Amino acid sequence: MKQLIILVTTLNMEDLVAITDIFDGARAASNDYHVEIILTGESGIIATLQAAENGLDVKLMYSIYESMRTAKSSGVKINICERSIEWCNLNNNKLIPEIDSIVSSQYIMERSTPDTYVVYL
Repeated sequence: MKQLIILVTTLNMEDLVAITDIFDGARAASNDYHVEIILTGESGIIATLQAAENGLDVKLMYSIYESMRTAKSSGVKINICERSIEWCNLNNNKLIPEIDSIVSSQYIMERSTPDTYVVYL
């Protein structure tokens, strides 16, 4: 089965539909692909419990986390890039359970093979 990697670099936190669409689309694609979402850059803020502590709307975060859980239940892997943790000044001890692992920039480059589709958002 072919791979689909979705690199999410930035998010408009005021556009809930756009954020949840990323995870809903990944779930739909998981019927035909091994799908992996990698949160990079400022998008990493949604990967930690700090999101609510940093003033992000609790209802918004709940909707995003529900969308993430649905994607995970269909086999989608969700990772965060170590650079995102640094960029957003996050505490990797407070990652949400939906995050499979912390990956390096090298890992991202190694995932780009001829059988892999890469999408940047």
